[in-house]
Amino acid sequence: MQVKSDILSLIGNTPMVKLRKVTREISSSIFVKLEYMNPSGSIKDRIALYMIEDAEKRGILHPNSTIVEASTGNTGIALSFVAAMKGYKMKVFIPKLVSENEKLKIMRLYGAEIETVDTEETPKSRDKSVHGGDIEIVPRKKCLELENRDSSVWWARQFSNPYNKLAHKKTTGKEILEQTDGKIDAFVASVGTGGTLVGVGEALREEIPNIKIIAVEPAGFPLIRKGKSGIRIIEGITGGLLLEAVDIADEVLVIDDKEAINMANRLMGEEGLFCGISSGANVLASLKIAKKYPKLKNIVTVLPDRRDRYFTTERYTT
Repeated sequence: MQVKSDILSLIGNTPMVKLRKVTREISSSIFVKLEYMNPSGSIKDRIALYMIEDAEKRGILHPNSTIVEASTGNTGIALSFVAAMKGYKMKVFIPKLVSENEKLKIMRLYGAEIETVDTEETPKSRDKSVHGGDIEIVPRKKCLELENRDSSVWWARQFSNPYNKLAHKKTTGKEILEQTDGKIDAFVASVGTGGTLVGVGEALREEIPNIKIIAVEPAGFPLIRKGKSGIRIIEGITGGLLLEAVDIADEVLVIDDKEAINMANRLMGEEGLFCGISSGANVLASLKIAKKYPKLKNIVTVLPDRRDRYFTTERYTT
């Protein structure tokens, strides 16, 4: 019988597709890895499984453990999914200014408890393109406080957990090399925690030293494009993998909401890809790189999540 033993075994090994229609004006080939086909609907399934299983191996997680994380999106969903499958309780801290949306509903359906946290609302925090990490600082502090207070609580720390990066280095990056026979000239990815860019980038660069690694981020929030000096460092709360992303990125492209949404719409209508807004940003950035460097033959990017996570609010966040 060709049957998987459990749903977690379906994480990873996602297909890759060559774009045919949105690439008509360039000579390069753009290949997209369909990460929204992971079980809970996003690339974050990979890191959730790796981080949790590492904690299990180190004896941190036990049958009565509670996993906590600050997340307004896909990581919260992925951790809730894996936690549910392994029998752990899950608690997600979110900023109070985040309105009810599809992602929060999905977390609850996986059994997660969601707690809102008061944060100071600023013009930046209200910006539609605001970087997720910026409004997660106070929720992260809540995770740390709870972990310090209760020995049954484990904070996943996606922003600095080495298994965020390693999940992509050992799986996503390896799969890309196998699917393309190692014939890649550039890799493009949006930066949230930096795990995808750094993990995949390291895996590819070990085999293809001259490959271009391109970071993408929302126009409304300058993060790694300002270099390490632009990263707000709070010990144990921020920094982490973003510092490594600065080092590995050859170039940083900035995409705004409208551009990302328009390309996501085109990917659905022209390529049949049911992908989210950050996918639109990744593909648009890939097209821009192809036009800027016409000698690049093969460009690879990822489609991180599904479009139905943006029906309530259409915005490019990472």
